Amino acid sequence: MADDDLETLMSARAALAKRRQSWAQTIATAGDIPEGAIKALIDVQQAIEVIDLAIEELEEANLEEELEEAEEEDDE
Repeated sequence: MADDDLETLMSARAALAKRRQSWAQTIATAGDIPEGAIKALIDVQQAIEVIDLAIEELEEANLEEELEEAEEEDDE
């Protein structure tokens, strides 16, 4: 289950990274920078940061679970 969750988060992050690149290109090529593009870029970056945090939390939870399982095996 956790592997599926991690894969989902990584896929979402990759999709957002592509979207971020697209907005950055829009900003880089425009004469006048569209205000909407700036806001969209900021929103996408914030979403990436939220996903990065979720990935870290999931990885930490997985490590804790593995440690608990190892300790239980040692107790047997």
